[in-house]
Formats: sequence, structure tokens, C-alpha cells
Amino acid sequence: MITFARKLDIGIDPLRCFADRILAPILFLTIRLFMADIFFKSGWLKFQNLLNGNWDSTVYLFQDVFPVPGVPANIAAVLGTTGELVLPVLLALGLFARLGAVGLIGMTMVFQFLVPPEYDIANPVHYYWMMLLGVIFVKGPGTLSLDHLIQRLLLKRDSA
Repeated sequence: MITFARKLDIGIDPLRCFADRILAPILFLTIRLFMADIFFKSGWLKFQNLLNGNWDSTVYLFQDVFPVPGVPANIAAVLGTTGELVLPVLLALGLFARLGAVGLIGMTMVFQFLVPPEYDIANPVHYYWMMLLGVIFVKGPGTLSLDHLIQRLLLKRDSA
């Protein structure tokens, strides 16, 4: 039985290598771009309000639509908009990607768990977002990222 398992393991080794070298980097890039798109679009809409002189509507969101307990609406609006614009860019580029991922997990946790239930903003989809972002936080952004490129350049420089 052990020899069969060993043969099976050896037999699927090329598939495992293909998944690790080719599929995993594509998967991590896809997760990063998918999640960055969701948050960046939301932040961009809020930023457009600022550019159009309609920032009050963004502050209104944080005051009456999804208030963050203990944080004044104007401060929450600035922090939320900044987070939704900066963190997704880090995530998409794979630059300080773990920081981007954990920041977006934190933002998602705020509106999933801290916004009072009567505002009805909690959504089961947020758990999927947190899981996908958790993959990037735990495993890193993968080889198709600036983090990986910088790490390789630094290692090459240190070994020279």
C-alpha cells in the first residue's frame, strides 16, 4: 500500500510543480486584481464626490448609511476613502501586498462587524472577501508582484 501511495505521489509530482510554478502565481494575481477592483471603484466614487464639490454626500454615507461607532463621520470619510484608494493599488501592484491585504481585511471587518445591525450593511460576501484577502496576507502576493521582484533584486545584490 505504501509503495502505491509513493508511486501515486511521484506520478502527480509534475502536476504539483505545474500548479506551484504556473497556476499559483496566476491565481494570486487574479485574487489581488479582483479584490483591488472592488475597493478601488468604491474609493474612486467617493473621490469623485470630492472633485465635484459634493464631499458632503460622502460624509453623509459615514454619518447615516454606515456609521463607524466612535469615529466622527468626516474623519471616517477621509480614512475610508484614502484606504479604498491606496490599499487596492498596493494590492494590485503586489507592493507591500500583505499590508494592503490586511488593511482591506480590517476595513471589511469594520463594516461587517462594527456598523450597527440596523444599518443592514453586513453581507455574507464580505466573508469571501476576507478569505481571499487572507490568502494574500498568509501566502504573500506570489511571483507576479513587485514584492517578489524587489526581493529577488535585493538577494542578487546581497550575494554579489
